[in-house]
Amino acid sequence: MIDSDSVVYTLIHNQLVDKVCQKLEIQSILLAKEKLIRDYDEKLVRKTITHKILLNLTIKSHKKLTMSMLIADIEHHEAILSKF
Repeated sequence: MIDSDSVVYTLIHNQLVDKVCQKLEIQSILLAKEKLIRDYDEKLVRKTITHKILLNLTIKSHKKLTMSMLIADIEHHEAILSKF
């Protein structure tokens, strides 16, 4: 799934990103424009996304090179792979 075009965006929890950045020796990147988070029912919530990380992702035999992961408080999830 991650190596196909079906994954349009990914989110990573802001509490997990520090560990990931430290482990992979990467830094977060400031977005040119803030993004607002929409809930699953498409209602806007009062959270904005200001940073992202770029990394190569492998899940089992599936690979995605240079995946952009937006950093956000996504509550009970560590990461979300999704499609608009």
